[in-house]
Amino acid sequence: MDPLIFIIGYITPYIAFFTLILGLIYRVARWLSIPVPFRLPVAPAPITYTGVLKRMSLDFFAFRSLLKGNKKLWIGGYVFHVALAITLISHIINVYFHELWAVVGYGWYEAVLYSGIFFLAALSFLLIRRIVLPNVRYISKLSDYVILILLITIVFLGVYMRSFGLVDVASVSEYMYSLLRFNPIPPPDNIWFLTHYVLAQILFIYIPFSKVSHLIGWILSTTRNMRNITRWRRHVNPWDYPVEVITWDEYYRKFKDELETIGPGGERR
Repeated sequence: MDPLIFIIGYITPYIAFFTLILGLIYRVARWLSIPVPFRLPVAPAPITYTGVLKRMSLDFFAFRSLLKGNKKLWIGGYVFHVALAITLISHIINVYFHELWAVVGYGWYEAVLYSGIFFLAALSFLLIRRIVLPNVRYISKLSDYVILILLITIVFLGVYMRSFGLVDVASVSEYMYSLLRFNPIPPPDNIWFLTHYVLAQILFIYIPFSKVSHLIGWILSTTRNMRNITRWRRHVNPWDYPVEVITWDEYYRKFKDELETIGPGGERR
């Protein structure tokens, strides 16, 4: 077996998977370890747990906050995230539950191709927006372009293979099952699939160290998941250190001579 194929098919999949899982666990643990001494909800914020759940649900499923701020970006971002969810679900069904298409109907299997096209269009919009708009380009970093170009390449290869039937789904499914059993078999000998596969592994490794993990960070954000109850409950900062205070009489007795020598305007008499 070619050493490169051995590395791609037998070693790096596990490296990518465990880097993704352990990296996300590390980031979550780090976020949770940051103390939050005060209430920090973004106003207007709900005052009940039900209101918080409603607010976060609307932001999660409808991107309500983004819709209020930038409607054009909302369209591109919403299409991107919906297409991403469809793509992930369809990949899981294709690889591990392929027989499920017979239950839900193969029409849905064909429709997945169109979600990939919308996915590619949304990614292209987000990339062009970063390049064309001066204010967005100013705050963009190299990593912002890298992740978009990486995603565009992965999605393009997926749509290309799906459109022209360049990959045997059954052989891919068999290979993926072998990885789950920790008894991998040789991956499909298909340059298009292998390129798509390697780039996906790179993405998995990159996710915990990039902005792509913002979903978990958003859920844990205290500006979103806290109730606005500062008017009903006093929150004392646990970091406050005891401060020695004195009354005016004590202050006057201590600095009486200095105070009596100071005239109007702070000038000494």
